[in-house]
Amino acid sequence: GGGWCNDVKSCVFRKGSRRGSSNHMERQLQFTGIMSNRPEENPDFYNWNRVKVRYCDGGSFTGDGADAASGLYFRGQRIWQAAIDDLMAQGMRSASQALLSGCSAGGASAILHCDEFRGMFPSNTRVKCLADAGMFLDSVDIAGRREMRDVFNGIVRLQASGRSLPRSCTSRMDKTSVRRQPSRNIYQDTTCDIFYVCKRFF
Repeated sequence: GGGWCNDVKSCVFRKGSRRGSSNHMERQLQFTGIMSNRPEENPDFYNWNRVKVRYCDGGSFTGDGADAASGLYFRGQRIWQAAIDDLMAQGMRSASQALLSGCSAGGASAILHCDEFRGMFPSNTRVKCLADAGMFLDSVDIAGRREMRDVFNGIVRLQASGRSLPRSCTSRMDKTSVRRQPSRNIYQDTTCDIFYVCKRFF
């Protein structure tokens, strides 16, 4: 996870942090939870090959635009594609099983890219996706606004994410509806199996 930036001000701020540039990221991360190699902590996946694609685009790996005036270049979709292409070239293409997962903004990314990920493997590869806290409610907040709609709308417009959203969704919805809640609207059209994990606090 790592949240989003949905306007020029928040994206300029993000650019100077580890959430917006690899120049500011830690050099090493410890794998825990579903990424752990310890069987007592991760009995189902401890012996799988595990890769973390560092999140730094602020748009759940969907951006493909620019705001030249502010020096912002959104390349989330290109980063996603380059990372997956590299992994496939290194042998992931011959995996018998593959799991795409993410948490929060990364969980939204897993939803948004799930079918695309499935399509990169042969039909006999068992592919699943896991979205941990990647579904965001389109609810009215305490101030009476639907803030998540504004957030997603800003991401799609500023980062030109519309081109990266699955055609199965964008072809049946108008641009305003797609912008409101991409992960919520897209899950209805996803054909690959997704396991959703969300805490019950609503």
